[in-house]
Amino acid sequence: MKPIQLSLFLTFLLLSSYLNGQNSIKIMDATISHENSKRACLQLNLDPEPKTLKEAWRDFLKDNYGFKLKEIGFLSNNDLLEAGEVSIKELSNETVDFYTHIVEDNNGSEMKVFLRYGYNIYLSKESNPNDYRTLNRIINEFLKFYLPKYYSSRVDDTEKRIKRLAEEAKDFEKEINKDSDEIKKLKKEIKELEDDLKENSELLKEAKTKLKKRKEKLERIEKDLNKL
Repeated sequence: MKPIQLSLFLTFLLLSSYLNGQNSIKIMDATISHENSKRACLQLNLDPEPKTLKEAWRDFLKDNYGFKLKEIGFLSNNDLLEAGEVSIKELSNETVDFYTHIVEDNNGSEMKVFLRYGYNIYLSKESNPNDYRTLNRIINEFLKFYLPKYYSSRVDDTEKRIKRLAEEAKDFEKEINKDSDEIKKLKKEIKELEDDLKENSELLKEAKTKLKKRKEKLERIEKDLNKL
């Protein structure tokens, strides 16, 4: 594959990875297992990988709602994030436990968000429709804030990659042209050497013929001199 073709091929792959990833964004009603029971939650599937998504979601909630999600357990980068007894005035006067579960899926991340008001009392569309809609709106706010920045960053990265590939292609072309010129030069030198070799071979053949004749002449003269 030629350098320019390779550059275009890699560029196509980079762009296709984004075009074929996030086809649509939809917040869905779903369930999640927590405290040994199924709980209502809001689910969405996004392109960003889990670590990146967790950091962005935590920063958004801290900056806009004043609480910080923490990983549960001793292991870092845990799947379940929690903020206990937080106050969100848009929801209600009660404090809530705010949970987010983020794991890797086929395209990026699966994100599930759910709330608990107290012991074994969880938010659901049926029990608290207003709060459920508010939680949906909070997630929507995050998506509108974060995803444009995320994809803009991916576009910038791709443009930089394309620029690097184009520069590499130019370097490859220069090397090819340089090597081609060198090959032409070497072919010319080889041709000249072949011509010289051919000429030298002919001169050598003539010299051998003369040498043979002179040796024969020398022998005849010596015989003639011996007869005197």
